Parts: sequence; structure tokens; C-alpha cells
Amino acid sequence: MAYTDLFNETLDDLATVLGTITGLRVVTNPQNINPPCVFLDAPSFEAFNGNIVKMSFPIKVIGNGPGTLENMRNLLNISSKLLTKNVAVTDGQPGSVTIGAQEFATYNLNINIQGQAA
Repeated sequence: MAYTDLFNETLDDLATVLGTITGLRVVTNPQNINPPCVFLDAPSFEAFNGNIVKMSFPIKVIGNGPGTLENMRNLLNISSKLLTKNVAVTDGQPGSVTIGAQEFATYNLNINIQGQAA
């Protein structure tokens, strides 16, 4: 089913922009997480009216494995590419996520984006 509402179109727009980064796999469905990748988690939003919203997307940059120096450098490299992509990355911090029984290093970022209905 194609969703064409304000929120889903904003999600799709962000995923499309991030997907233009060479070699970066962008995932919006948690069932499709397969590291390394960038996962766009469920956003929070602030509505200005029925046509304009500010959405804040928690982004997980998920590495190849546990928190080694090599993984941290790779996560920082990917985070830097996101930062320079002209999207509003407001902050980031290291973290981890467990997928199945394996723990993966992450960098958790927040991206703010304005959504507007046509």
C-alpha cells in the first residue's frame, strides 16, 4: 500500500535524500535491518497547522559489529556523510543495538526536517 500523507511523504523524502549517498543502505522497516546500514526510526513531530510539521527522526547508523576502533571510525565516517548531505543533523551520540543475539555499535543521530503538504 502506498502512503501519500504528509508524514509518510516526509519519511520517504528523507530516505530518498539519504539514499543518494554512495554505498549507504537506508532502511525504514526494522524487519529489514542488515548491518551495516542506516535505520530511520519512528519520528516525533510538532505541528504548526494541518499542512506544515517539523519532524524529528532518530537515526541509527549501525556498524558491522561491536564497538571496536575500526567500527567507530566507520560510524563516524558515515555520520559525517549524513551531516554534509544538507539535512539538519542536530546531534549524535554513540550507542549500541542488539539484533538477534548479536550486539552492534551504532551512532544515534537526530535529523529535523520540515514536512509540508502540497
